[in-house]
Amino acid sequence: MPTRSILAALPLVLFAGGCWQQGSHAFPTTDDVRIAKSDADVDREASTGQKGGEYGDVYALGMQTAHEVNGWIAEGVDSAGRIIRVVELLPPSSTDGDFDVFGPYYDLETDRSWLVRIAGDEDDSHFEILVGAGRAKASEMSELLDGEITIDGDVRSGVFAMNFDTVEQHDLKRGPDRDRTYAGSLEIRFERDTSSAHKIVEIVYDDFEVTQTEPIKEYFSADMYTFRRNADGAGEFVFSLVSTFQAQVWSGPARERMSLELQWNARGAGRGREEIAALEDGEGDLAHGDIVLEECFDEDGYFTWRMLNEAYAAAIPGYGAGDRSSCVALDESLPSFASRR
Repeated sequence: MPTRSILAALPLVLFAGGCWQQGSHAFPTTDDVRIAKSDADVDREASTGQKGGEYGDVYALGMQTAHEVNGWIAEGVDSAGRIIRVVELLPPSSTDGDFDVFGPYYDLETDRSWLVRIAGDEDDSHFEILVGAGRAKASEMSELLDGEITIDGDVRSGVFAMNFDTVEQHDLKRGPDRDRTYAGSLEIRFERDTSSAHKIVEIVYDDFEVTQTEPIKEYFSADMYTFRRNADGAGEFVFSLVSTFQAQVWSGPARERMSLELQWNARGAGRGREEIAALEDGEGDLAHGDIVLEECFDEDGYFTWRMLNEAYAAAIPGYGAGDRSSCVALDESLPSFASRR
């Protein structure tokens, strides 16, 4: 995922003064949306093996992608959460139905105005963050973040959406993101049982695209991103995207579709499959046609067997390794959302 959260661009004026108190509204935490095979794996590196093992390419790519998404989701949740906790200490500027409205607050340094809307209580809340150019009125502002969460005993569920057309309109990018152009929006849906390993995180994309021409040509568009883990820890991580892979020796500047799936049992051992293929209209420039890579891994994530499809196996002698009989059976009973919000 080629982006970091733009919520870090929110003005420091909202964080000024006072001692922080316990907020009165429910809000997502990083634990709600963090993706990992198990909670013990959160800080595990997926680039090199340890204890003498070696991570397979499918497993490493899946864990790297999860790590990157964990970073920008967690940053967005943390930044928005800090804003909510601060404005809860202030008297609302106004009310709008069930919502307390805070702002607009003008930030001289960025020449932008910000507005926060909150409704609900410690078990169920709805929150919105808007931004406008200059000293904008509320009616002139664009929605940046919109979300809600419900807490029912040990179960926490919710959804929040980020609008990247607003990011682009108000130039909220930073660092390497400044060279990229964003469009569309995405929703992050989650459900988590704090008394077990059960967790679901799903990203729903709506015409979301990232493009870049300088200093390199880059394109990214995702259409599926789902993490499911049941109460005993068995789970699945699936994502699909369209991108350019010209950084690899086997591809040029044309776009292809990549899909990746990891599945594991309650002990953490499992299987992975990655495919990179030409698009439906034929676009693509892979050196030997479509790529299919399959592998199995043990409880630590180290591969026990791997295989490339014939064309690439011939081009990379010795890549295939291990014993396919080492592959474990998988639990197909994975959770779905108890309810859609």
